[in-house]
Amino acid sequence: MTKTLLALAALAAAIPAQAALTAGDIAIIGRVNNGSPDSFAFVALNDIAAGEIVYFTDNGWNGSAFRGSTTTDGDGNENFTKWTAAATISAGTIVSSTAAGFTTSGGIAGSTGGAYASLALGQGGEQIYAFQNSNASNPLFNVATQTHLFVFDDTNGFEAATSSSTGGVATGLTLGQTAITFNAATGGGFSVKASVLASGSKTKEQWLTTFADAANWQAGSLPTGSIAVSAVPEPESYAMMLAGLLAVGAIARRRRG
Repeated sequence: MTKTLLALAALAAAIPAQAALTAGDIAIIGRVNNGSPDSFAFVALNDIAAGEIVYFTDNGWNGSAFRGSTTTDGDGNENFTKWTAAATISAGTIVSSTAAGFTTSGGIAGSTGGAYASLALGQGGEQIYAFQNSNASNPLFNVATQTHLFVFDDTNGFEAATSSSTGGVATGLTLGQTAITFNAATGGGFSVKASVLASGSKTKEQWLTTFADAANWQAGSLPTGSIAVSAVPEPESYAMMLAGLLAVGAIARRRRG
């Protein structure tokens, strides 16, 4: 096989497959822990297809699972809610937990106890975890099929969950990127500054770095609206690039012949 064909094969292998969300495709960018109910906001850093479900919990991660979650307790020791995208959500859209699409009541499939509810965020320290689960049965408990997306912590450090104010970095998340922590365990709102959100277009990775910087946060209400997320090549773009390279390779072979 020629070097050209080897290069083409490598590029083809690198073409990403369509999949559900991955770590960092959403980021939590604000919370209010003295509301009625308490609330939080997240931003989509990638497009989210209609029908996608994202789960949120303030149960801490104990190193291998969410604290208190069992076959008979589907919401763990704290609270558990889910959000369903009613339509395609474009990258950059900010979503509040008080908006439509959140399930905050009713039983949890696959569990004999527990119910969905708005998160009740502790003023003395808290975490908010976002994840997906390909298994709709008892999704907080069934760890093997969970895909963790993001965690926000306001206790200035992660640790194994032993109380309602503690929690660790969930499997698949990276400290300082998709797992962020600040010294902000006080009552009220704490969010990314509006000036930062309006600072211009950034890639997903650049926004994650921005959100991890404590200097970009302040006390205040939840952000609204949208941010600018720089586009990245879609799988179709890779396919077009591959087709172009294949054509170039064919021309080169004909010339050598």
